Amino acid sequence: MKNYFLKDGIKIHWNAWWLPDGYEAITLFGHVFDVRDKENLEEYLERYAGKVMVNHERIHMLQAKSFKLGYFTFYILYLWYWIVGLFKYGTKKYASYEMIPFEREAYNNEEVFGYNKTEWRRYIP
Repeated sequence: MKNYFLKDGIKIHWNAWWLPDGYEAITLFGHVFDVRDKENLEEYLERYAGKVMVNHERIHMLQAKSFKLGYFTFYILYLWYWIVGLFKYGTKKYASYEMIPFEREAYNNEEVFGYNKTEWRRYIP
């Protein structure tokens, strides 16, 4: 039995109960995991906000594919920038997360639906 929706070629799984509070979705190795249940996710994906979320996560996939070692390099760098951010910006709610260059690029371009390049280095603080 399938436990995902296919949207723009991306598998979007529902009921990701394990996500930290305040997070709605995460991309892991080309799959998007969302906290919503099946019915709510199906409805959400049809709305503008759902399309923005899918595009945001698609940008992360694009970023990962830009590395020779793909997701492995992406997640190592992602974690590195998050840890550096903890020291630099403290533990204020989401401060470290919001300063990760990958997130900054994705948030700045999540409403640009034709966005098909990655310039995450431009977002390094």
